[in-house]
Amino acid sequence: ASFFGGASPFRQGPSIPRYGLTLSFMEAAKGCQKEIKLQGKARKVRIPPGVDDGTRIKFRDFYLTIDVKPDKTFKRDGNDLLVDQKIPFTLAALGGIIEVPTIDQPVKLKIKPGTQSGTLIRLREKGIPHLYGRGRGDQYIRLIVEVPKKLNREQKRLLEEFQKTG
Repeated sequence: ASFFGGASPFRQGPSIPRYGLTLSFMEAAKGCQKEIKLQGKARKVRIPPGVDDGTRIKFRDFYLTIDVKPDKTFKRDGNDLLVDQKIPFTLAALGGIIEVPTIDQPVKLKIKPGTQSGTLIRLREKGIPHLYGRGRGDQYIRLIVEVPKKLNREQKRLLEEFQKTG
């Protein structure tokens, strides 16, 4: 007689069907409703905010694996986001206000005079919502200072003047 009473504990029951679904970056970040075809039938499914590439969601009678398309602006690291924001070197030197994108709406950001290229600014709670939880990650803005490739005569003269006094 078998120790397990004849039934193997490793034998699996009927396998649950698995489907893949491709989402845009924003659909994954904010959640969405999608219609998918299951064995010829159309089903509406609600995707919660915060899913990531490779997230697997179990519905009553099937699994859904999420594939998220990359975004040109936002780079994701867990629930945090990184945005590279180019700024002119005059703004970096003199300071001022810029508008930066978030997954909600653009926000105004104060640039301090003398800001260096590569400076990271943290926007709390502007990242991805925690999947099935409360709160959000943060968003980081990496400032990339752009130096002009071409200067007209007057700009060149002013910079040379600045160089002498600096």
